[in-house]
Amino acid sequence: MKKIVVLAWLSLDGYFSGPAGETGWFVSDEEIQQYLLRSFSTVDTILMGQVTYNLFVSYWPTPASLEENPVELIDFMNNSRKIVFSSTLQNVSWNNAEVIKSADETEIKKIKQGAGKDIIIFGSGSIVSRLTKLKLIDEYRFIINPVFLGTGKTIFKHDEAKSALKLADSKRFGCGNMLLQYELKK
Repeated sequence: MKKIVVLAWLSLDGYFSGPAGETGWFVSDEEIQQYLLRSFSTVDTILMGQVTYNLFVSYWPTPASLEENPVELIDFMNNSRKIVFSSTLQNVSWNNAEVIKSADETEIKKIKQGAGKDIIIFGSGSIVSRLTKLKLIDEYRFIINPVFLGTGKTIFKHDEAKSALKLADSKRFGCGNMLLQYELKK
């Protein structure tokens, strides 16, 4: 069965974006890009909500992404299967993207049982919260950035974030970021 992996960039004070969804504070370098590329080699599907979809589709298939990212990362983002959970979005224009109306347990289990590689979620706090509550996320990878935001959006709704995790791995990056990788305690 496929695993669902969350990959989230967090500030030291626990936010995954600023109050208006801004992410320009992410700290990155070549080492992190290489880590991401290695991670993506085990993934072929991206789950996201409408907000993340709108953010990604306005960047990844544009010339701006070519100026800031390795071609392999751009190819991964543009060519992977993308499932967008939205009750209002009717159509998606990004390559290999499809809309599913809700992230219900039956639908997610069906996706996990399908053929192919693992599944990843970037950001998409409402999707992460929902799937955490349903115990459908297998692994959490938090890239902690050496930044305090003071305010912003958290990845979990507090009433849905009750899960016991065990530390599976950690890594320090040269730019000051820390990777904390957790698995669901069984």
